[in-house]
Amino acid sequence: MSINRERMREIFDQARRLPGRERSAFLSGLATIDAPMRAQIEDMLAALDEAGAFLSEPTQVHGDAPATTDTASAGVTVVVPLREGPGTHIGHYKLLQLIGEGGFGSVFMAEQEKPVARKVALKIIKLGMDTGQVVARFEQERQALAMMEHPNIAKVFDAGATETGRPFFVMELVKGDPIAEYCDKNNLSIEQRLELFAQVCNAVQHAHTKGIIHRDIKPSNILVSTQDGRPHTKVIDFGIAKATASKLTEKTLFTEHKALIGTPEYMSPEQAEGSLDIDTRTDVYSLGVLLYELLTGTTPFSGKELRSAAYAEIQRIIREVEPPKPSTRLSANTDTIASVAAKRHTDPERLGTIVRGELDWIVMKALEKDRHRRYETANGLMMDIQRYLSGEAVLAAPPSKAYRLKKFVRRNRLVVLAGSAVVVTLLIGGVATGLALARALGAEKELRGQFIETDQARQTAQRQAAIAEAVARFQTDMLASADPGHLLGDKVTVLQAMRGAVDQLDSGSLKDQPLVEASVREMIGQTLRQLASFKDSELNLRRSLSIRRAVLPPGEIAIASSLNSLASLLRGLNNPAEAESLFVEAADILRKATPAGEIELARNRNDFALLLLDLQRLPEAEPLFRQAVELYRKAGYEGRAESADCLNNLALLLMNSERAVDGEKLARQALAVYRTALPAGHPRIANALSNLGAQLLAQEQAAAAEPLCREALEIYRKVLPEGHPEIAWVLTNVAACLQGQRKLSEAEPFLREAVEVHRKALPAGHPDIARDLSNLTTLLREDRRPAEAEPVGREALAIVRSALPEGHPGVVAVLVNLALVHQDLARPAEARAGFDEAIAILRKGPAGGSARFARVLWRSGSARLENKNGGDAAAALPELEEAVATAEKLLPAEHPHLKEYRETLVKCKLARAGQPLR
Repeated sequence: MSINRERMREIFDQARRLPGRERSAFLSGLATIDAPMRAQIEDMLAALDEAGAFLSEPTQVHGDAPATTDTASAGVTVVVPLREGPGTHIGHYKLLQLIGEGGFGSVFMAEQEKPVARKVALKIIKLGMDTGQVVARFEQERQALAMMEHPNIAKVFDAGATETGRPFFVMELVKGDPIAEYCDKNNLSIEQRLELFAQVCNAVQHAHTKGIIHRDIKPSNILVSTQDGRPHTKVIDFGIAKATASKLTEKTLFTEHKALIGTPEYMSPEQAEGSLDIDTRTDVYSLGVLLYELLTGTTPFSGKELRSAAYAEIQRIIREVEPPKPSTRLSANTDTIASVAAKRHTDPERLGTIVRGELDWIVMKALEKDRHRRYETANGLMMDIQRYLSGEAVLAAPPSKAYRLKKFVRRNRLVVLAGSAVVVTLLIGGVATGLALARALGAEKELRGQFIETDQARQTAQRQAAIAEAVARFQTDMLASADPGHLLGDKVTVLQAMRGAVDQLDSGSLKDQPLVEASVREMIGQTLRQLASFKDSELNLRRSLSIRRAVLPPGEIAIASSLNSLASLLRGLNNPAEAESLFVEAADILRKATPAGEIELARNRNDFALLLLDLQRLPEAEPLFRQAVELYRKAGYEGRAESADCLNNLALLLMNSERAVDGEKLARQALAVYRTALPAGHPRIANALSNLGAQLLAQEQAAAAEPLCREALEIYRKVLPEGHPEIAWVLTNVAACLQGQRKLSEAEPFLREAVEVHRKALPAGHPDIARDLSNLTTLLREDRRPAEAEPVGREALAIVRSALPEGHPGVVAVLVNLALVHQDLARPAEARAGFDEAIAILRKGPAGGSARFARVLWRSGSARLENKNGGDAAAALPELEEAVATAEKLLPAEHPHLKEYRETLVKCKLARAGQPLR
C-alpha cells in the first residue's frame, strides 16, 4: 500500500516540534496513521535527533570535492537527513560520495551506469518540496534545456524522484571554485574579473535566447577552473531553480526556527515580492549583484543585514532601499579596503579610482529597482563591460559630450596630440597656410565622425539588445504554454506551441516590432524544420527574410542569417538552385561584415558545402568545410557542437571521395566532442554515431558498424517525433549493416520502414525516397528476387529523372542498381543501356576518374563478361583495364576492391584467350 507522503510530512512537521517523550503518545493518538507510515516517521525523527545541532549550522562544501550546486553562506532550513548515501543506487546512478550540501538539499558525485558510463553530479532535494510538481516543471523545461549548447553552461541531464519521495536532478560534474572564491584565491585584477564576468553574461544570454531564465544566479552557481592556463567559468543549475520554485511567501522564506532559505542577497525586487511575472531582467539584476561583489568583496545588501530583519523588512529593503555605489562601499569599508585591494592585485587608492565612474554606472544600471531601466539583456550588460575593457564609451554613462570626448582622446592619443600640435603652432606662429588649415579641419571632421560613429554604434547596440530581449520574452511566454500549472492535465507538444506562436504573429502581436517578429519567425522556422514541419517552416523563414529586407539596410548580418536559414531548408526540400543563390548572397554579406560575421560565415560555409555534397560537387565542397572548421577554431569554438558539425560533415565528404579511413578519424573526433559537449541521448550524438557507422560500412566492416547505427536509431526514436525523416536515414544504415552481414531477411523491414517514413515526411518525388527505393532494389536482387526488385528500381529511376537535373551524379547509383536487376532477368539490352548512361554521366562530371567511377566500370565490365546470353570478353576488357588503372591511382595496394578488380581482369583475359572462366 502506498504512503500518502503529503500527510506524512504534515505529521512529521508537527511531531518534530514536540519534546521527545511526547512524540510517541502524539503518534498513537492519530487515527489516520497506519503502521508503515508511523515506522517511517519514527525513523525520520530518530535521524533528526542524531543530526543534532548540525542542521542549524550554515551549509558547507565537503573538502576539495568539485561543487555543483549552491553552497551559499545562507543558513538552511531544518530538514530530514537523507537516507540515500554512498553506495545507494538511484535509477541508473550509483552514489559515490557527498560533495556538497545547500539550502535545497545535498549533492553527490555519482556514477551513471547506462546508456553511457560517466561521472555526474546528482542533487537530491530535501523533503517538503512537492515532488510531482517539481518533476513536472522540470519536464516542461527539459526540451529547452536540451537546446542549450554553450561551453560556459553545465548540462542538466535528467530528473526524477528517489524511493523516499525526494526529487533529484542529474547534472554535468563540474570541478572548480565559486567565482568569487576563485578570484580572491588567485588575486585576480579588476580587468581579469571583468573578463570572467563577461563569460558568465555570455552564457546567461545563450540560455535566455533558448527561453530559459536561471532565477538563482550567485557565486556558488558559477564555478571556475583553470584550463590551459586560463580561467574558465561554468554556470550550473539552469532549469532547476524554476522546477523547484514556488511563490515566495513568509512560509517559504523562513523555516520554523527562522532560518533563512534561498539567497535574498541576489534576489531581484520582483522576486522578493513574490511576483510570478519573472523575465530575463531578473537574471540581469542578479548579475549586477555578482559584479558588485566581484568589485567590492561584498554584496549590495549584506547577508547579515538581511538575516537580522523580518520578512516584510527584507522585502522592503530589496524593493526600495538604494544600495551605495561600489566605489562608495569601498571607501566606507576602511577596515577591509586594504585586504580587498590586495586580492584585486592593486592598492586601496587605485582600486577606488578604477571602480569610480564607469564601473559604478554599469553596476547601478544593472541594479535598477525598476526593471525597465536595467539593461534589457545579459548581452547588453556584457557589451558594456567589453566597451569598458576596450576603452570605449559605455552605454550606462550619462550622455555627456565631454565624457565621450575624453574617451576618444584616450583611445586616439597620438592623432589628437598631432592635431593639437597643429592648432598650437597656428596660434603661436600666426601661420594660416591652406595646408595647415586643411589638416586642422580634417582633425575636427574626424572628431565629429567619431562622435557619429559612437552614436551609431550605441543605437545599433541598443536595437540589438532590445530585439534579443523581446525575442527572449516571446520564447519564454511561448514555452510557458506547456507549463503543467497552466495545462491542468492537458499536454501541449512543442509543435503545437510553435504553431500557437505563429498564430499570435499572424494576428499582428508584433506588428509594431518588425525586427523582433523577424527574429522570432526565424527561430520558429528553424525549430519547425527540425520537427519536419517543412511547409510551416518555409512560410516563417520567407517571412523573416522579407521583413529584414524591408526594414534593414543592405548588408546587415541579420539578413544573411535569414538567407542561410531559408537556404538550408530549401536544400532539404530539393530546391538546390534557389538554395545556392541564397547561400552565395549570404556569404557576400558576411565576408564584408567580418569579424562580426565570422561565426555566421562559418555556418554558411558548412551549410553551403552540404548542398554541394548533395550535388556531388565534392572538389568545391571540401575547401568550404575546411574553411568552416578554421573559422570556428579561430573563434574558440573547438570542443563545441558547431565545430563538431563541420568535422562530421567533412567526414561524410571524405567517405564519398573513397577516403573512408580518413573520414573515420574525423567521425570519431566529432563523436568525442558531441559526447563531451552534449547530454546523453542528444540527436547530434545519434547523427555522429550513424556517420561513424557509415564510415565503417564503406570499409566493409558491417559487424562493427551495426551497434553504432542501432544506438543512433534508439536515440532518434526517443527524441524525434514519429515519422521524422532523420529516422529514415538511420534505418537505411541499420539495414546496410545487416545486408553487409548477409542478414537480408532482417534488413528488409528496416528498408521498407525507411521508404514509408520518407514518403510521409517528404514531398512526393523527393530524391531521398528514390535513394531508399534503390537500396531496396539491391536488397531484393541480392535475395534472388529480381522480379520484385525491377518495379521498385523503375520507380526509383523515374523519381530521380524528374527530381534531378539531366546528367546529375545522383542518378548513377539508381541506374547501376536497376541495370544489375535487368542483368539477372536476362535482359541484356536494358542492362547495357543503364551501364552506358551511368558511365557517360561520370565521364562528364567531376566524379570521372574517381574510385566510384572505377567501381561502375568494373560492374559494367563484369556484366559484359558474365552475360547469361554469352559473355563478351572483348568488350569487357577495356572497361576492366580502365577500372584497374583508375583504382590503382586512388586506392591503397591492399584495398579489397582493387584486388577484386584485378581478379576480374585476369578472368577476362583468360576468357578472351579461349580459356574457361573459373
